[in-house]
This record gives sequence, structure tokens and C-alpha cells, in this order.
Amino acid sequence: MDYDIIFTGGGAAALMLLYKMSKDQTLSQKKILVIDKEKKDKNNRSWSFWTNQKTDFDILVYKEWKKVRFIAPKIDKTDKLNSLKYKMIRGIDFYNFINAKLSEFENIEFLQAEVSEVKSISDTEAEVKLTAEFENKTFSSEYVFDSRFLQEDIPPKSNDYHSLLQHFLGYVIETDEPVFDKDTAQLFDMRLPQRNAVEFVYILPFSPTKALVEYTLFSGELLENKELYKVRLETYITTKLKIEDFRIKEEEYGVIPMTDFKFEQPKAKNMIYLGTKAGRAKPSTGYAFLRMYRDAESRVNAWKKTGKPHYEEKFNKQFETYDKMILNIMERNPSAIQRIFTNMFQNNSIERVLLFLDEQTDFLTDLKIMASVPPVPFLTSIKNLITGKKGQKLHQNSVSFVS
Repeated sequence: MDYDIIFTGGGAAALMLLYKMSKDQTLSQKKILVIDKEKKDKNNRSWSFWTNQKTDFDILVYKEWKKVRFIAPKIDKTDKLNSLKYKMIRGIDFYNFINAKLSEFENIEFLQAEVSEVKSISDTEAEVKLTAEFENKTFSSEYVFDSRFLQEDIPPKSNDYHSLLQHFLGYVIETDEPVFDKDTAQLFDMRLPQRNAVEFVYILPFSPTKALVEYTLFSGELLENKELYKVRLETYITTKLKIEDFRIKEEEYGVIPMTDFKFEQPKAKNMIYLGTKAGRAKPSTGYAFLRMYRDAESRVNAWKKTGKPHYEEKFNKQFETYDKMILNIMERNPSAIQRIFTNMFQNNSIERVLLFLDEQTDFLTDLKIMASVPPVPFLTSIKNLITGKKGQKLHQNSVSFVS
């Protein structure tokens, strides 16, 4: 075989696993090939998450906040977090850190190319084939970790699952005058028209004069063109934030799938999905960073104990149900989410809501949170899930996702 392990896709999920492997004396000696069609050398994305646990990437945290704000037409609430911290890691810092670490290993190779096919040859051998542009070259290995994802991976038009998109445009802006509270992360500002979508803006301030301001939608399809994202984002900055003069220092645009579709995992044990196809993006929020991190940690721990990168996952069925209900409401009646979130944040501490969204609450706490929101949308959602009825579904023919 050409390699011990091949990674098809070199995004966050793959790099996290590679980094974890590099810290183990045995796994770090494996001959590895990483294939990705794009170089990870641009600061075109960021990851935000909240946690009370340490991670290997705490050194990369660009900024963290102990206060979180929620705004909607009838509420403006700021809470100080107790055990949690809201953190942000810039894409370029993440890529540079891991690439520097992996460059210490001569047995790890990177190839900028596009993969056309991955298949299992036997229990101990898999094959990766490149596209015609790269001469249809093939490589063999014992294991293949595949993190590639396209919207086509989700079959269209089914009552068995929901499929939405989280799409966003963010600016890192600078101002001459201090306008931001550098100690408070604004998680949601839902004072926006809910135009057949869940629409909000979040703000992560780095200083009184610098912040990431991001316009986000949850909906079935993208806006007509990128210019419309710019118009809406800049309108928010000038009308809601009352900022007339600002400089755009960085820009990030992305699309993240929000789906409860169950991706069929490869039958061959030497072919393993990572990232979205492994179910690492939470269906109702799109948050994935900590879920990918926990997956990488579990795989390496299992590898060290058993000699194989497989572990038995623990699923909380109630959170799968909550995700389905929220997605059903988003598809059928997206404007109701504004009222649901308003009640949820108004009647609970923000920390409790964040723990709930990260699936870190017990069933009793879940019941308290569910009792704090309007019941009708959820009762309708439950009925729809039982009868198989869903809202109108809109699908993109081809969407490129951030990784």
C-alpha cells in the first residue's frame, strides 16, 4: 500500500484528528496523505463556541467573553456567564498552528488535488482516485478518513428529514470612535424582518473600535446574490449600530448545512466519515467545532486502546427530537423562531440556554426550558413529525460548504 492513512478533505475535522494523532507516539509514525483541493492558508472563516472544558486549542483563542447578550423586539438581555466562556478561534490561526505542528513529521504529506472516488478494496485496503484533471491517479491505504461534503450528499424531497442552510456574511470592521462593548458577545440580534427565514446578526467585539459583525439566515435556499447579503449587513451597521464611518478589514462568507438527515455510514470499517457526514454539525444550530473535537479525541483514545479508530457513540435521543422539532418549525413557520427564542432567553439564564443548545443539560432542565416557550409551534411540529407532514422545502442544486 502507498500509505497507512489517507485523509480526503483537509478541513477542521481532519486537521483536529491529525493533530490528536501527532501527539501519540505510535499514531504519529503512520505514513499519511492529506488530499484537499484548497490550501488552508486564508483567514476566511472563524469558529465560535462555548465551553467550561479545556481543549488543545485554547492557546489559539483570539478572544473570549464572559458576558452574552440577546436582543429581540421585546427584550434586550445581557447575562454574565458562570462556568462557561464564549470563545472565538480565527481560521488562519487554527490552520497555521496545526500546519506548523504537522510539518515536523516527514511521514505526513499534503497534496492539493480533487478526489473523484473513494472505495474499499478489502478489509485492510482502501483506494482513493483523483479527478481527470489530476490524471486519475490512485492511492491505496489501510484507512481513509473522508470529510468531503456537497449538498448532493443529502437526497432531495423527502418527508423523512429536514434540510436547511445556514448562510452568512460577516465583516470585521474598525471604527474611529469606541462603539462596542469589548466584554460582551452579542449572540443574537433578532430585530430584523423574518423574511421567510430566521434572520439575525451576531457581534463579537475585539475592542471598543473593532468587531466581527455577521448577518446570518436559516432558510431553505440562499439569497439571490451576494450583493443582497452586503446590503442587509451594511444597513444593519448604519441603522441599528448607528455607525456611518467604518473600515472593512476582513470578510467571511459561508454556508453550513442544517439537517437531521442520517448519512449512511460506510459499511467497510476502513472507510470513515468525518465532519458533516459523520453528523458533527448540530442540526438545529450548525455549531460543529466542539463536536468535531470530541470525535477526534474519542477516535484517538479508541485507537490507542484497541488498535482501531472506532468507538461506540452515545446519542441522547431527546436532543435528536428537539432538533427535528426546531427544524420543522424553521421550515414550516420560520418567523415563529423569533418568538420562541425570545421566550427561551427571557425565561431562562443565557448560560442554561447555551448548555441546552450544546446538549449538556439533563432531562429535568430540558423540560423547564421547553415549558418556557410557546407550546403551539411545538405541538404542531410534533403532529407534523408523527404524520410525516413538513413545510415547503427548497433545495439548492449545488452548494459549496465551508470546512
